[in-house]
Amino acid sequence: MDLNETNTETVAKDVLAACNQSIREVGGTPLMVLPAGFTVANLSKYLDKPTRKSGTTVLNDAASFIAVVVEQKGAQTHLFSTISPPSFTAVFNSNAGEAGYGDHRATYNAPISPEWGEWTKVDKKHMNQVEMAQFLEANMVDVVHIAADLPNRELGSPDGATLLEICRALEAKKNVEFKSAVRLGDGSTQFTYNEEVRGTASVAGGTLEIPAQFSIGVPVFENGEKYRQDVHFRYRIQEGGKLVMWIELIRAHKVIEDAVKQMRAHIAEATALPVLNGTAPAAR
Repeated sequence: MDLNETNTETVAKDVLAACNQSIREVGGTPLMVLPAGFTVANLSKYLDKPTRKSGTTVLNDAASFIAVVVEQKGAQTHLFSTISPPSFTAVFNSNAGEAGYGDHRATYNAPISPEWGEWTKVDKKHMNQVEMAQFLEANMVDVVHIAADLPNRELGSPDGATLLEICRALEAKKNVEFKSAVRLGDGSTQFTYNEEVRGTASVAGGTLEIPAQFSIGVPVFENGEKYRQDVHFRYRIQEGGKLVMWIELIRAHKVIEDAVKQMRAHIAEATALPVLNGTAPAAR
């Protein structure tokens, strides 16, 4: 018997051994022992339909996420949510009551609205007065008027028309020399400046008042409800009398947190399922 015949017999024996393997159970888990070099082929793709559901559906709004959850939910469905970043995950075959693969899911990552993105993009960004004025003018539609109520610590917010006048004044005073800033009793800031009188050698003084803060009403998530966000005006008078300005969104993280919590409550009510605060476990 030559070497080729020996190799052929060995391969034939391995093939026969692989074909004759039976399924064994170890602790309730089905196992099969195969010779080296052999694999198990999954032929389920040739069936008329899958033996079970799997895959992840990605939704772009809360209404679509709710619709899929209501359609697919069962005894093994769990809902999970995180605040940072805002996300919602439904696992339809989770470890609820009995073991599940956790690979049949739906997700909604709560995309941030363009309006919220515009304001957070300039949060704490230093600008000159003209840049600040141009930004405020472009986003004036988001400004909301709130009446001041100082006994209840409500500073209020100027309306859009008042803020527009301030923007125009800032643009008009781009070449003046700012001298000082004084905080007034109502919380606003009064700037004192010197301005050369065109065509003369004289200098005229003037003042400009800017509110300490204002408020905007914008949706946090795309197609979501609007939320109040208070905004602080900040400034610094640099050497040479140039004015640097920026805005600070006051506790913006709490606004996002509240938006997520309200979305959780809405999804829980619409699906009749609790929303768990945390990350879904990895699929098996």
